[in-house]
Amino acid sequence: MALFISARRTGVGLPDQIGRSCQTTWFDDGDVSSEGDSELLTDLRRKHSTRICSNPVDMEARTVSGIKSQHSRNSFHTFSASEGLLCLNSEQKLSHCEDYKVKFTCTGNFCSECRTGWFDHDDPTGNGDYEVLGDLLSIYPRDICPQPIAIEVQTVSGEPASNASDNVLIYDATYGFACVNADQGRRTCEDYKVRFTCPKEFCQVSEQCRTQWLSGDNATDEGDVESILQLMKTFPGQVCGNPISIEAKTTSGISARHTGDTFLSYDVNFGFACINEKQKSKQCEDYQVILTCPSDFCQGCRTRWFDMDNPTGRGDYETLLQLQMLYPSQVCSQPVAIEAMTVSGVPAHKTGDFFQIYDATHGFACITAEQPAGTRCQDYKVRFTCPLTFCFA
Repeated sequence: MALFISARRTGVGLPDQIGRSCQTTWFDDGDVSSEGDSELLTDLRRKHSTRICSNPVDMEARTVSGIKSQHSRNSFHTFSASEGLLCLNSEQKLSHCEDYKVKFTCTGNFCSECRTGWFDHDDPTGNGDYEVLGDLLSIYPRDICPQPIAIEVQTVSGEPASNASDNVLIYDATYGFACVNADQGRRTCEDYKVRFTCPKEFCQVSEQCRTQWLSGDNATDEGDVESILQLMKTFPGQVCGNPISIEAKTTSGISARHTGDTFLSYDVNFGFACINEKQKSKQCEDYQVILTCPSDFCQGCRTRWFDMDNPTGRGDYETLLQLQMLYPSQVCSQPVAIEAMTVSGVPAHKTGDFFQIYDATHGFACITAEQPAGTRCQDYKVRFTCPLTFCFA
């Protein structure tokens, strides 16, 4: 299995210690009842076996409204990393049990099996240091899984956040990390970097391909829904059933993360859904999505590799229109998917380059001026997956 570690994000190329700890997402599976609230580890692992390590070293609990467990008025029948949380109404003196959520601290292979690179998008010169998952996904949509299972946070000098003296507002895999300067008294937050642990499937695929931009639903009075199942029905043969990642933007080209809409779903399990009644003062935009698929989805009717351009000028352009003009009988008019890799064989999603275009409808383009730290685009080649009729015509 190839771990996806990108040193370009922080400029650090040396591997760090595998034994560092990471924190899971929050779990709230047991609704408060007449008996109390149960968030026991055995129950949580039965439902979320791949998202919680088998032997956590620490556990944090809060009410669903955000109050830390130590500040609540409840006493706990069970409260430990090895067992989880159990609050019984029969053991409370002043009130019933609150509804709790829990998250765990893990170590070892659970954290390191499928890690992203480190990301340092923000610094604490303004209101604080915000390394928010939604923002990072909009900037690096192919470098981070949409639903991480854990998060690690360090200062840019490499000190774990748990050793810093800052009061942290948010630290979880679902949201990301936030440290607010106003919460630190007379000083400012440290400058932090984050990285995420993803489901192992995110790292196991060494080759990937990307579909066309797909829009199976128009925005209506209810909203806009682009579910994987419906897309498979609307675009038969053009959508994989087990996508690795999903990216959404409006039909006018604005990233979903920048529209201000609240999403009911934005993940590879269901797909994308924006519901009007969930919006505060506007209706949902009209969206389209693109899927990253495992390489086996692309193997039906592949073209050869094409390397029409090199990055000595403004960048590397391997656009579909130009390739069709140069090789009219070798490229189908409406490809199902596209793959890109460097001429030396490194898959595009592992290079760290930013891509202006990377989809089956338009092809591929890497612009040198858009790369960080003055680096140049790699030299890429592309190939397309075509409808079966193209190969057997």
